[in-house]
Amino acid sequence: VDAIWIENLNSVLDDNKTLTLANGDRIPMSPNCKIIFEPDNVDNASPATVSRNGMVFMSSSIMDWSPILKGWLKTRNGIEADTIERLFTNSFTLIYNFVIQNVIAKMPVLECIYVRQCVRLLEGLIPPKEEREQGNISAKHMERLYVFCLMWSYGALLEWEDRIKLEVYMRTNSDFKLDVPVIEEGSSNTMFDFLVDTDGSWLHWDKRVEEYIYPTDYTPDYSSILVPNVDNVRTEFLIHTIAKQSNPVLLIGEQGTAKTVMALAYMNKFDPEMHLMKSFNFSSATTPLMFQRTIESYVDKRMGSTYGPPAGKKMTVFIDDVNMPIINEWGDQVTNEIVRQNIESGGFYNLEKPGDFTTIVDIQFIAAMIQPGGGRNDIPMRLKRHFTIFNCTLPSNPSIDKIFSVIASGHFHALRKFKADIQQLAKDLVPITRRLWQLTKIKMLPTPAKFHYVFNLRDLSRIWEGMLNTDHEVITKPKLLLGLWKHECCRVIADRFTEVSDTEWFMKTIERVIIDELGEEWEEVIADDAFFVDFMQDAPEATGEETDDADFEAPKVYEPIESFDILQERLKMFMTQYNETVRGTGMDLVFFRDAMLHLMRISRVIRTPRGHYLLVGVGGSGKQSLTKLSSFIAGYKTFQITMSRAYNVSNLMEDLKYLYRVSGLQGQGITFIFTDNDIKDEAFLEYLNNVLSSGEVSNLFARDELDEITQELIPIMKREHPRRPPTPENLYDYFLSRARHNLHITLCFSPVGEKFRNRALKFPGLI
Repeated sequence: VDAIWIENLNSVLDDNKTLTLANGDRIPMSPNCKIIFEPDNVDNASPATVSRNGMVFMSSSIMDWSPILKGWLKTRNGIEADTIERLFTNSFTLIYNFVIQNVIAKMPVLECIYVRQCVRLLEGLIPPKEEREQGNISAKHMERLYVFCLMWSYGALLEWEDRIKLEVYMRTNSDFKLDVPVIEEGSSNTMFDFLVDTDGSWLHWDKRVEEYIYPTDYTPDYSSILVPNVDNVRTEFLIHTIAKQSNPVLLIGEQGTAKTVMALAYMNKFDPEMHLMKSFNFSSATTPLMFQRTIESYVDKRMGSTYGPPAGKKMTVFIDDVNMPIINEWGDQVTNEIVRQNIESGGFYNLEKPGDFTTIVDIQFIAAMIQPGGGRNDIPMRLKRHFTIFNCTLPSNPSIDKIFSVIASGHFHALRKFKADIQQLAKDLVPITRRLWQLTKIKMLPTPAKFHYVFNLRDLSRIWEGMLNTDHEVITKPKLLLGLWKHECCRVIADRFTEVSDTEWFMKTIERVIIDELGEEWEEVIADDAFFVDFMQDAPEATGEETDDADFEAPKVYEPIESFDILQERLKMFMTQYNETVRGTGMDLVFFRDAMLHLMRISRVIRTPRGHYLLVGVGGSGKQSLTKLSSFIAGYKTFQITMSRAYNVSNLMEDLKYLYRVSGLQGQGITFIFTDNDIKDEAFLEYLNNVLSSGEVSNLFARDELDEITQELIPIMKREHPRRPPTPENLYDYFLSRARHNLHITLCFSPVGEKFRNRALKFPGLI
């Protein structure tokens, strides 16, 4: 109830009950018309409004958990309902009091949300009548299911330390006894590592994790590698328990806890003939109109004003960063109110015909967001109550080591002709890399001046992605492998630092960690700096005896440079070629040491699939020239938007279409250079944020343009994936993945002033 909106209603609330409109019309209300407001608070109401209304305050403690539970129990049979009610009565309130007094939930929620989450989990876990072997579930089985639901309703919003406190309380309290899983002495497991098997016994999650076999005959696409561990398997199981009842799920967690990866991995298991999936990102510039248009673009007309996904299928929509939309001056997050309306009322009002309600069926939502607090928004309580919420914690150290050791020992393998001492060193480097990353994360905390010091699991995986670019012909000695490892760590972590002292600290830490873990004899090896590039090889000479499909491009071998002089000669040669090939440029660069280092850094990122760069430096520091040259060396096109007075969002959309066509349809690498002078409208960043985070801009292509693109892609996809049926969905996915592979965005921003920091906070995909 805000003051401006309500002033117009003041005369209606008076005794004369007349609504006065801006155009001078006076509309009297009928005598039996009553008005009831039901706001969350009256922070924004003026005294004039408050004095005209009678007021009743309803505390959240009035509505405890029992009515919600009893309402649900009416749908179950009598014996089951008695067992469940007895379990809840004994312990539910006591545990609730413990949780609100002694542990900190990562998101504020009310008692009714906890009990709703518990009930939804029970609903999903109790097997339906058709699947049961004997008539009713035994009381012991039911009690274990109840304990499991307690863990993932009260414990779902906690971090590890608080989960352990909750477990101790549930095990040692004298007021109630629960059948909590028995843990052997000396093991590091907690009750959260167990689930209830179909026969009612406790089962460790390890038994559900499949082994990931790294292929030995080819190098898989790095972004497609997903090593299953306890966290992924558990989260997928919990999402499925809720989503199979068509209820929405919300994942919260710090950056890099794989929320998006887990949600997309779950959705990728759908049968595309029955169940479609879509995903998009919110940012601070997302408006309710954008959300409504996006949802409308996913659905077709069914009958009357009812719409649904095409061909009678179901659809799950994944919204990433759901808490990013801006909160207005009245404290409302308007964009999320339309999400709530969609979930609650099953549709929204038609914008073309005011007053008509569009019903949307067969759509459900999964959302992800970073934990609220510290300048990050929360979502409205009314939206929150619809979600079942799970907090994703960072994987434990053994889990992280397991993931990367599978990748490291899979690549540096005897079948790829790597020597035994190199294979051993690669295994040893896994925990060392993790320690280095953890030390950096603790020491280098973000401050207002260094707001981009955000180190998460993605950085760890980028280090290993760089390590996998090599083969046995280059890495012949352990010394070279260690040089490569140091190069990758410095590129991923140290290139972010803005002060010399930070870089010096990092170099010392690398040396300290290596000497601690591997011994003194490695001290000299790690002190040397090696730099790796992939453009030192010449193209093969034509002898006239080649077959027609012979490749005359220079082989891309990731190898250390011998000296800076040789590199300088090589770069001068490329610059001459560039000036001959690209008309009207005349690039004239002097390659001093720092310029060569920057060029190597840019070229390293541009050559990795999905490699995007954020270059920060004052004007004239060579950001664009070096990017153009490294893009030319990699054999890519370069594209910049042509600024004019009339350039607006629709022009940007046309340019993005061109980029997607080149990268996705022609399959050619293209570098898009975008500088802060090109940002005429902050909404430009909204689209770039989407490209960087999900790789997709919703409603970019019209239906007929998409059909044309997918038709052209059929023969190309058949060559690459002969087994995939060329359905429109598969073709569109293939188009997007090719575009993400080949499109490289280089953002050139200046660190001067406040703008850069504000943009980075509003659009998290930029960093």
